[in-house]
Amino acid sequence: MQIVAIGKPLFEERGELPEAVEYSYQSGDHTLLLSMKNMHPQEIEAVREAEAEFGLYCENGVMFLLYRFGDALPWSDSAFSWWNVAEEDRRIPAPQSNPAERILLKIILVESVTGIVKAIRVTTLSPDFTEKLHTAIREQAVGDELSRDEFVARSLSIYKNRTPAELAANAIVKTKGGE
Repeated sequence: MQIVAIGKPLFEERGELPEAVEYSYQSGDHTLLLSMKNMHPQEIEAVREAEAEFGLYCENGVMFLLYRFGDALPWSDSAFSWWNVAEEDRRIPAPQSNPAERILLKIILVESVTGIVKAIRVTTLSPDFTEKLHTAIREQAVGDELSRDEFVARSLSIYKNRTPAELAANAIVKTKGGE
């Protein structure tokens, strides 16, 4: 089991990571990995402590987890497809049986040049957000399989017409971290 700690490499065997954002739902766990370079201390502090807001937008078989951290990190997103998860790590989320059920989202901020973890945050997402996110994942899982190339093409088509802030403005649900 890999232990993630601030000040340590995210992956022992790798230093530099690509600059990217990745939301993943694997083996029942929700994770948002932010790999950035040239971070300002305010950005690191925002991921650690600022008010976090999340949104969910779905279009053409692609799901977007939207996020922002205070004023330092405005709306951004990560596109997700069930079909990009390794088959052995896929878990279809069960329908919500408890109306108070909440997702636990792990957020990891990494300096991409060094691979060093700069911030770790764990937050809950509201029951309404939990229900809608799990429903979107279930719909992807029972829908038509989406190849990686088709996922990229559909995502780029959506990005061509909308900014992350516009996706957030049209989100099917929003929540603040900890709700």
